[in-house]
Amino acid sequence: MTVQFLLIVRESLRPGSESAYDENERLLATACATLNCPHPYLALTPIDRPREVWWLNAYRSAEERDSVGGAYARNEPLMAALVPLGKRKEEFRETLSTTTTTYRPDLSAGTGLRITGARFLIVSSSKETSSAAIFESPDGELFRIASAPSRAVADEIAAQSGSGATILAIQPQWTFPAEDWVHADPDFWKSSPPRQ
Repeated sequence: MTVQFLLIVRESLRPGSESAYDENERLLATACATLNCPHPYLALTPIDRPREVWWLNAYRSAEERDSVGGAYARNEPLMAALVPLGKRKEEFRETLSTTTTTYRPDLSAGTGLRITGARFLIVSSSKETSSAAIFESPDGELFRIASAPSRAVADEIAAQSGSGATILAIQPQWTFPAEDWVHADPDFWKSSPPRQ
């Protein structure tokens, strides 16, 4: 089933906070892996902007999207770990933006978002991006997202997508991955905290 909704969260970090942010995110990912996090999420950083972090939550249906908040709330041990770590993040970031998007199959030419096997995602606003899944925000902003298994392939896709393309490197150490992502590329996901 194709990803129908994508939540995109972007943070910009305060200069000098990178090490503390990294430590905090590793603790968050470990808590998710050991305390039954209800939904996978993906952490990424632009290759040319190391103090920016993108977070993606992909949902295959409105029901899945709408049920996740309640599933987190019902998991009291997980929330007891996440809330103080989440609060601590506030001291590391300068800005935070959250964008909800909906898949546009009519613009995507049959291409869906593929995370399994990807090590990079390329995000573009260019209309020339081929083989990209297109998601639209409520205010009409389009996110054309293509996946790549390597930096070389990511560079090729970005070159075809124009000067506004952003190459995002997946950060396994901060991610709570879906099991199929791990099975498809176990070497890549070794630094992600193992599920308990």
